Amino acid sequence: MRSLKQKKYRKKYRNFVVEGVRSVRSAFEDRAQFESIFFRDNFDTERIPQLKQVDRNIIYRVSDNTMKKLSNTSAPSGILAVSKLPEYKQFCPDENAIYLDGISDPGNMGTIIRTASWFGVQQVILSKECIDPYNEKVVSSAMGGHFQLNFLGYHNLAKLSNYSIIGTSSLGKSIHEYIPRSKNWVLVMGSEAHGMSNEVCNLLTDTYAIPKVGKGESLNVGVAMGVFLHNLVK
Repeated sequence: MRSLKQKKYRKKYRNFVVEGVRSVRSAFEDRAQFESIFFRDNFDTERIPQLKQVDRNIIYRVSDNTMKKLSNTSAPSGILAVSKLPEYKQFCPDENAIYLDGISDPGNMGTIIRTASWFGVQQVILSKECIDPYNEKVVSSAMGGHFQLNFLGYHNLAKLSNYSIIGTSSLGKSIHEYIPRSKNWVLVMGSEAHGMSNEVCNLLTDTYAIPKVGKGESLNVGVAMGVFLHNLVK
């Protein structure tokens, strides 16, 4: 199981680790397929009622020392599970989507996945420069959001000719002035360090910004995406 900390083995075995009470519970609710579940000796199983319905052959009680070796955190919550990668559908050309352009920070990627689910956007497109969405820190930050999407992977943005492709930049129009141009849209979020690539900028149909009321240099990309989605989906 410890090999799943590396991307090549997650890809090889089509498995990844879900850790923490809230994440495991959320994965259960979204019908994750677990290969094995580990919890330490003193873990209160009543915190996750679904454990009572699981095949006992895939459940393992382990010592605190073993849990620390298996865990991806310095202070394990007491439970983790090995899950099969979600079976996503093909990209649907009739649904809205988010395009992530070079998002490399795991915390930001996880927050974006979690926020997309909150606003009902079930398709997240990743550029080839993005961090692996099943990185353990991404999974922890996403809080079970991986199981709530219909699509998570690469898709050529240039082929989405029937979409409004909305860029995000401090130089754009206020998002409060947003007027839909077509039935569907793709919201592009670039990395905090580099913004959107020139290739992506050339495909945009609109560029919007979040007006600043107070002080500060910029917003976290995950927080900013939540503000944009609030205006796009209302």
